[in-house]
Amino acid sequence: MEDCTLSREYKLRYLAEIDFPTGPGPVSHSVRFYDPRDVEAHFSALEVKRPSAEERWAQKSDAEPFPGV
Repeated sequence: MEDCTLSREYKLRYLAEIDFPTGPGPVSHSVRFYDPRDVEAHFSALEVKRPSAEERWAQKSDAEPFPGV
């Protein structure tokens, strides 16, 4: 049978034995405000123009007028 003991580096340690990083912490970034028109223009290439259900129905080869609901 294998020895199930953990190596020294994986053993649970006391909190006092752990070396925590010291020095400056995370730096907060400045707040930026963007013009909504610029944001919309930037993401406009990702917009997908999907046809409506009626348009998809009309593209079928044996389509009859869309019956609706």
